[in-house]
Amino acid sequence: MFSVFFFLFLSSVYSCSQPSCIFALNNSVSKIPAIYAFGDSYIDSGNNKFLDGATATFNYLPCGIDFQGGRPTGRTTNGRTVVDFIAESAGLPFPPPVKSLSKDQLKSTLTGINYGSSSSGIRRMPPHTAQIFVKVLSLKEQIKLFEQTTKSLKGQFESNESFALHLSNSLFFLHTGTNDLSVYWDLDEKKGFPNVEKYIRYLSKEFKKKLEKIYGLGARKFVVNNVSPFGCHPYYLHSKPHSTSCLEEMNRRAVLFNDLLSDILTVLEKSLKGTTFILCDLYKLFEDVHALPETYGFRNVVDSCCIDVAGNQTRECAPGRAPCADRTTHAYFDPFHPSESMHKLWFQSCFMDIK
Repeated sequence: MFSVFFFLFLSSVYSCSQPSCIFALNNSVSKIPAIYAFGDSYIDSGNNKFLDGATATFNYLPCGIDFQGGRPTGRTTNGRTVVDFIAESAGLPFPPPVKSLSKDQLKSTLTGINYGSSSSGIRRMPPHTAQIFVKVLSLKEQIKLFEQTTKSLKGQFESNESFALHLSNSLFFLHTGTNDLSVYWDLDEKKGFPNVEKYIRYLSKEFKKKLEKIYGLGARKFVVNNVSPFGCHPYYLHSKPHSTSCLEEMNRRAVLFNDLLSDILTVLEKSLKGTTFILCDLYKLFEDVHALPETYGFRNVVDSCCIDVAGNQTRECAPGRAPCADRTTHAYFDPFHPSESMHKLWFQSCFMDIK
């Protein structure tokens, strides 16, 4: 079992599972100059609403009902995301969605950018899935946008060395893989692989290459989240038959990927000079919340808070429909995505001891 001392940012891989991780917040997050976030709908702050044809935009109430007075932004939750909580603790503005920035803004935004895109994955969105979501930013495309960002930002620094120092001190936050293991596999990828195990091995190798690419662009401090037990999402609990509390076959996919991810980060720490990898055990956090919800302040971990368009817990929130009144006690805001309360717990579990 790895030890965790995040504030030292030693060149080691640390495994973080709530509530055993104690992070010295004043010595770590508060000193980072920027946050660069990559991933899917769990952290997307509005990029998809700028993509022509994209259907997973979430730019309507009740999404955002608790965000800055009730403002939908494209976030898939009722309020702030884990990335927003990190930014607040660091004294930084919320990283803006990269697609919302003009060329001039890209040159002057020094405190971080959010590249996340709802419905995206490690791999490019496959054909049948693309018929549903039409357009997303794959992780490869997100990294390409970050590469363009680095070219835009360089001119704001006195030297290449000072720019490299800025990037090496910045926090790179990643949450991805859920869509690859769920909808991508179910609708498309299973046709191209003999079994899910080989697919997951391939997927993990692809993710390793993406992390190496981000490192090559200057990143040194990584927080990588593993995949949560998506077989416990309200969508699956209300749409698929199951004899256990969650759909274990789906959760097994996450476990297989997460086991490989831990090994990958250990290998990368040894091969990539000067890196720190924090592995945030999101799987265990959700597992613990489902097992003992009241311990974490939740009363409902099986239903979404909002009323979905189908009225059966299987679709996105219905536009304009009022969600549940006490959103703080629901772990999920819609059938797929965590509530602001769950995002806050996520932040606390990975960046500070829970008081």
